[in-house]
Amino acid sequence: MLNFTNAPLPSWMQFAKVLFIKATDTQIIKPWLQNDEQHFWFSRSAWSLYAIALFRIKFFGQDNIQVWVPGFFCNASLSLLRDLGVELQFYPLLLDGKPDMDRCKQMLEQSSPDLILFVNFFGEMFDAKDLASFAKNNNAWLIEDCAHCLKPENGIGLTGDFVLYSPHKFLALPDGALLLIRSDGPSNLTKVEFDDVYNKLLLKEKSFFLTSVKWLIKRFIQKLGIRRMVNFISYQHDDIKTNSSWLPGPKMSTLAKSFLYLMIPELENEARNRKRNALEWKSELLSHYCLKQDVKALFRKNTPYLAGFQVETKAQAKKIFDQLQNANVPVTTWPDLSPEVLHDMPGQNISIERRYTRFYLPVHSSVEPKKIRETIRCIQ
Repeated sequence: MLNFTNAPLPSWMQFAKVLFIKATDTQIIKPWLQNDEQHFWFSRSAWSLYAIALFRIKFFGQDNIQVWVPGFFCNASLSLLRDLGVELQFYPLLLDGKPDMDRCKQMLEQSSPDLILFVNFFGEMFDAKDLASFAKNNNAWLIEDCAHCLKPENGIGLTGDFVLYSPHKFLALPDGALLLIRSDGPSNLTKVEFDDVYNKLLLKEKSFFLTSVKWLIKRFIQKLGIRRMVNFISYQHDDIKTNSSWLPGPKMSTLAKSFLYLMIPELENEARNRKRNALEWKSELLSHYCLKQDVKALFRKNTPYLAGFQVETKAQAKKIFDQLQNANVPVTTWPDLSPEVLHDMPGQNISIERRYTRFYLPVHSSVEPKKIRETIRCIQ
């Protein structure tokens, strides 16, 4: 039987209380506010990106816009932007993960960005000073993607005009993503009128009742210890989503807000447990006789989204990935690279190499260090 789930589970106390709680947006916002940001809740950060693009089109009366995205980014998260018909451009990264600013300047010869996205990958702060100046000089809005960050820490969330968080990635929530608009970002978007775009988007709402009930029943069953084995996935081939039909509606569900309200007092415990579990994975993987010569741990400072590891070659990565899956470890890859990136070799060689030489393991609070040790010692 699998020792733990890939996603966190609510506590029994949270299960007992959640049906008697109805939280408001303002009751669940405090951990993510740093100044006087405007805040808007969505179900997924893909909807946040979509809303920002719609707002940019409306703000300047444009027919279409260009969105610049790092090559090392999840294709599924761009599905709504593709539906909107925006032009996506992928800027390359350097070996240290920073944008290749020389290449960005060359890209200006072909196109000018309206929105520029950067990512604090896996909770580690990304130094975006150069990119912020670049955005300001080219009249582009800067989007700081903190979906891999539990909450603000060590300067995270203080650079972009827009800041995105995805609490549902860290906590036992069926959905939940946050969009902040900062007046002291590069473009000085002081109290912009975003509400009209937001309210019109929420009219697209699909019924969340059945989805929420299914999620609740599934997590309850898992909490009882009834869990299926790991779903085997290919290390080399991603499940590429070509449209947005897989996404829920844009609105954050009532159930998610209620659970989040109950979980906010536990955020510091969640952060500590994630750091502890990342260290436990590192210790066990590096001490295992099959793996210790090959694996390098990543992401050492802030609260990790996942425990990340890198090896030298694609063949090594596939071998270790398969060993972990065969031991029923819920190991994953990231990201599902966009087709444009995969077809741009050698221009995007660093992002492609990162995708195929890294793997990731869950560190959420439902993972117990003892179970990590038991699981790794099953590897042959």
